[in-house]
Amino acid sequence: MSTRLPSFHAYDIRGIVPSELNGELLYRTGRAVAEWSGAAEVIVGRDARLSSPALAEALMLGLRAGGVTVLDLGVVTTPMLNYAVAQFNHYGLMVTASHNPKEYNGVKVIDPRVEQVYYGRGLEQIEVLVSRAELPVDKPEGGLRLRAILPEYQSMLATRFRDIAVDAPAVVIDCSSGVGGLPLGVLDELGLRHTLLYHVPDGEFPHHACDTLRPENLQDLRRAVRERRADLGIMFDGDADRVAFVDERGEIARLDLVFALLARQELERAPGRVFYDLRFSRAVSQEIERLGGIAVKLRVGNPFHKEALHRHDDALLAGELSGHIMYREHFGIDDPLYAALKLIAFLAHSGKGLAEHLQSVARYAGSGERRIETREPAALVERARRRYADADISMVDGITVEYSNWWFNLRPSNTEPVAKLVIEAETPEQLAAHEAELFALFGAGA
Repeated sequence: MSTRLPSFHAYDIRGIVPSELNGELLYRTGRAVAEWSGAAEVIVGRDARLSSPALAEALMLGLRAGGVTVLDLGVVTTPMLNYAVAQFNHYGLMVTASHNPKEYNGVKVIDPRVEQVYYGRGLEQIEVLVSRAELPVDKPEGGLRLRAILPEYQSMLATRFRDIAVDAPAVVIDCSSGVGGLPLGVLDELGLRHTLLYHVPDGEFPHHACDTLRPENLQDLRRAVRERRADLGIMFDGDADRVAFVDERGEIARLDLVFALLARQELERAPGRVFYDLRFSRAVSQEIERLGGIAVKLRVGNPFHKEALHRHDDALLAGELSGHIMYREHFGIDDPLYAALKLIAFLAHSGKGLAEHLQSVARYAGSGERRIETREPAALVERARRRYADADISMVDGITVEYSNWWFNLRPSNTEPVAKLVIEAETPEQLAAHEAELFALFGAGA
């Protein structure tokens, strides 16, 4: 095996089973993590994909052959695994492909600070060890201990949100047939009015795919919110670390504007630093600064947001357009259930619906994230840099071009042969004009 394995990506290990990711690779990954980390104990969890039991078993065998004792959480959400990492101060490995289709699987590597191990921060070293022609001599076999984390995790949520039920909105939660339904017994403990969709884990994902960014996957949730006259819809992805929201009208809520409301909630309690995705609306930073907070723009990638939360004592929360929302008070875990309970509490306290709140911060017209099929995204970035040389330009993540009345970001995808484009302007008419201009520049159909 040589380096640059197809399943090793920027933030995790992920690929199609078994052509790109299989038991042998996971065994080698276990051996590599044991050697790289030098850990005596490692926590392992898995999602509900059909390939996850065998892959998790191979991963744990590799860890144990490297002398590591495994704490096996069984089937959990990624936030539950991260919570266990925070509690036990161990490395954690989550077998999951997150929001990807059912034929995919993978591994997320979490360090004892509850920060993701990514390429450039250790994952590349693990890849080198996995790629060795010869595995090292086995060490005395490590132990295996089954460890439930659900009761402690649910108890933590019930304690933190114990006063939430007063005037709380009725919610519908779509778990996408992933593992997000596992901890939802806490809703009964809190006395919240709720309806669950597809909360029984099923690795076939029979109802719809588990990507929260695809509008077609939210159609059942939108319909249920309208039919049940609920106040809020919530969707989790396959491993329940991403979230999407639907307002009381059954319309998909812009995640960046929801994040502005969550930032408002925290800043009304205490001043501090709020980290936000560079693709977020300008309205987000304006709202943070209006409330006396410090708005800090970050590149795309939830690992960077987690690190930022942990590096600043005055940090409050961080958010990414893909649906990762993290609170410093919650160990920086991207936990959509925690964020959803925060939003429920915000709506209960305000007495207003989500749509009305969003109107108060929706100051600009936005395109959402658009996909441009290309195998040369760097060429498109360079084309944009030359065309808009008179603008304020940042090359932090792809290219961000800013004018006084509009801006856009174009960045290569980390996992697909596409570039992703976000545009914002002061009016819908300006947005439409600039969108046509950019798609003509990039040779793509709008």
